Amino acid sequence: MKISYFKKLIIICLFLASGRFAFSQSLIVGIPSADVAPEGEFEITHESQFYTEGNPRKWNSFNILCYGIGHQAEVTSTLNNLNNLDNSSLALGLGLKRYFQPEKDKKFDLRWTVGGNMLFSLQKNDIGGWIYSHLSGRLPGTKTRLTGGFSYGSHHNFGYRVLQQEPGMPVAKELLTPFCFIGGIEQPITKNWSFIADWYSGTHNLADFIPALQYKVGHQVFIAGYKFPNAGSGGKQAFIFEMMLTLPRFSRPGLPIQSH
Repeated sequence: MKISYFKKLIIICLFLASGRFAFSQSLIVGIPSADVAPEGEFEITHESQFYTEGNPRKWNSFNILCYGIGHQAEVTSTLNNLNNLDNSSLALGLGLKRYFQPEKDKKFDLRWTVGGNMLFSLQKNDIGGWIYSHLSGRLPGTKTRLTGGFSYGSHHNFGYRVLQQEPGMPVAKELLTPFCFIGGIEQPITKNWSFIADWYSGTHNLADFIPALQYKVGHQVFIAGYKFPNAGSGGKQAFIFEMMLTLPRFSRPGLPIQSH
């Protein structure tokens, strides 16, 4: 199913207009974080990747809308792989993420996070999915959060590998469904600045190491980093920019606005 650029623009506008913005951080840079949107609030994240290799140069993006449903959980909708070239992997997603935390733990802020997404291809009319889980905790004193776990998913997230390509013949592809390690670090530097980084193992579209700087101001978060693809993945280096916008929840009619 081919989608015109006008229809793609409509999809983006509907996605951006589908809710209010709220504060949390559902990604470190590229992997899911141990945070969720607060109950009754929305969060929106946009990530742009500007590749430094290839001709023509590629721009790719990921867009995530989250809504906090309480019980340390959020529901999510995504628009993945919107780019300036072929959009052959454009996909919509619907998912859920939740973390579990020991009630008595105040020293290490330990969290076990689980989540998943149903993924719908807009070109191929097929359905896939993605699941992930990780453990994380903070080191006393430095407040460093360390995260490690696993991820498994379909080609809608992880892409494909070209097996052969001969003139006049259809391109043979291997659809990738990798089981891989995910890991991350979040290190506060000042009240507003943090160093963050994360990594997917393997050789697929998300197999990268991404170090970045994060800046929080008011209800906004900005991230700038650089993507280094894993050896053998066939990926290309790219600048990474993310933006998260936030607004407090609206009050019900006749009730005061709640603050946090």
